[in-house]
Amino acid sequence: MRARRRVRSGRLGRRIGIALLLVAVVFLAATARLFLWPSSASPGRADAVVLFAGGRGERLEQATVLIRAGVASRLVISNGWDPVWPQANRLCRDWPGVQVYCPKPRPDTTQGEARTIAALARQHGWRSLVLVTSSYHVQRARLWLRRCHQGEVHVVAARPRASPALVRWVGYEWVAFVSALTVRRHCR
Repeated sequence: MRARRRVRSGRLGRRIGIALLLVAVVFLAATARLFLWPSSASPGRADAVVLFAGGRGERLEQATVLIRAGVASRLVISNGWDPVWPQANRLCRDWPGVQVYCPKPRPDTTQGEARTIAALARQHGWRSLVLVTSSYHVQRARLWLRRCHQGEVHVVAARPRASPALVRWVGYEWVAFVSALTVRRHCR
């Protein structure tokens, strides 16, 4: 009788272990696909290249590469006048041959950035936007900008440098992305 119980509990333990392992593998695969290597566009011409604030320089660097490649002659740097962002401040002051817009989003969130940029696009009649953001931020930024902007949105992922902070950012993005999908579902 005891031998049967041990065999049953051993089988149950193995099944639970296998199930937990499968859940972990699916979670890691989803994390890699959504936040580390998301789908990203190879954009053609657009009305504006849009840069969401944040990151560690990779976003601004990628956006300037796109402008220099002729993707657009307009650059929107969300929160570009932030005093802790001197590289963006310089571009907001003057970039010959490029129209640079540096709006302050209200509120200063991804949703607020999407609303502010969509309003700017409506005001200027822009239909196509190329959004540049960090790879871990692509899914949520794309979701919000597509909800708020009625035209085309192509997203280019800027790869952040590997750092311990990347784990924290990905963890935050999981929570914020699920919230945007379930609780906060509208642009307003």
